[in-house]
Amino acid sequence: MKNNIFENKRILVGITGSIAAYKGLFLVRELVKRSASVNVVLTPSATHFVTPLSVLNLSKNPAAIDMFDLENQSGGAWHIHIAQNCDLMIIAPCTASTIGKIANGICDNSLVTLATALPRHKPLLIAPAMDSTMWLNPATQKNIQILKEYGIVVIPPEQGELSSGLEGEGRLPETQSLLNYIEVYLHIFSNLGRALLGKFDRIKGKKLLITAGPTYERLDDVRFIGNFSSGKMGFAIAEIAAMFDCEVTLVSGPTSLVPPSNVNFVSVESSREMYREVLNRFPENDITIMSAAVADFRPTASLHGKLKKESVGKHLKLELERTEDILSEIGKQKKSNQVLVGFALEETRYSDQNALKKLNSKNCDILVLNFLDKPDSGFGSDLNTIVVYKRESESSLIVESFAPMSKLRCGIEIIRSIVDAMK
Repeated sequence: MKNNIFENKRILVGITGSIAAYKGLFLVRELVKRSASVNVVLTPSATHFVTPLSVLNLSKNPAAIDMFDLENQSGGAWHIHIAQNCDLMIIAPCTASTIGKIANGICDNSLVTLATALPRHKPLLIAPAMDSTMWLNPATQKNIQILKEYGIVVIPPEQGELSSGLEGEGRLPETQSLLNYIEVYLHIFSNLGRALLGKFDRIKGKKLLITAGPTYERLDDVRFIGNFSSGKMGFAIAEIAAMFDCEVTLVSGPTSLVPPSNVNFVSVESSREMYREVLNRFPENDITIMSAAVADFRPTASLHGKLKKESVGKHLKLELERTEDILSEIGKQKKSNQVLVGFALEETRYSDQNALKKLNSKNCDILVLNFLDKPDSGFGSDLNTIVVYKRESESSLIVESFAPMSKLRCGIEIIRSIVDAMK
């Protein structure tokens, strides 16, 4: 896997006594597939749901369960050594009982002891999973708040069908969502560090408007003019912003992607629909990120039904008109307390001059350039190669170039640039 941030990372996975414990094994398997070194610690209750043998087969390492198991004692203070020698710890699923124990320092099993022994400069992620009545219990919520105050990352549980048969908040997020959280925090702690992580607090509670995907401009009821945008970049930015407790609205053109569960998702088809949604929502948002690939032209007329090829002969001539310039319009309306981020897709030979022109003409605070003609970049790819142009003042510009990396990690750098630009 190219540019793999998981490779050789030492991940400590905790699994507690939840019906969702089997999903913890899915996470272990995926981490190992990504070349991470994985150690697993189980609570005694977890062994009622998953077996140490399953852990051994998937992780290639024996599970830690009993604090006083003689096999763990060969190096002395084994819990300190494991905690010191991991890059990140995640507990998925995490029960209400374990949440309460970590919040109050009750180290009565191996998992809580390891979580407590984890050095402050290493990320600890907790993914709660329980019935909604337990999740919403005031004691649980108080303990969750304590964990957040300690700097522990709490991955919000999802809405859906619960093991009790009820519907509500409390489901363990899907494996890919957990992997995304791990990737984000590995990137932050590997490249930015805990000291800079505090800067991300500036965007907590902020309202973000993000556009993503292509637009389709109809020729008739079965054909359209569009582009190859997948929406992956915008969706990644939306997911990261939600991780930092932003209030996110994601306006997307047609895409096969599943939107993050904790964002307000608005589906549109055409540039006209996107223009209307963005213009209506722009004034109430603190930050707007225009990553959608909006069509530049549309047919002057769209036919109802299907245009038969026999009716037009050998050649079909189309009359096109320019679509609304959404970025330019909101750039004119932008207030001093708003941050506007534009995107540009360019050929390498024209990239710098066109990016600078767009940054200034559209009144953007930040312009993210990606490339049409570079490998590992552009539409459809899981990777991207970006250059971030950030206006520091009327006469000062900061330009940061990045090597190819996942769109999720590109999103982190874009969010970091926004944090730096916020007044």
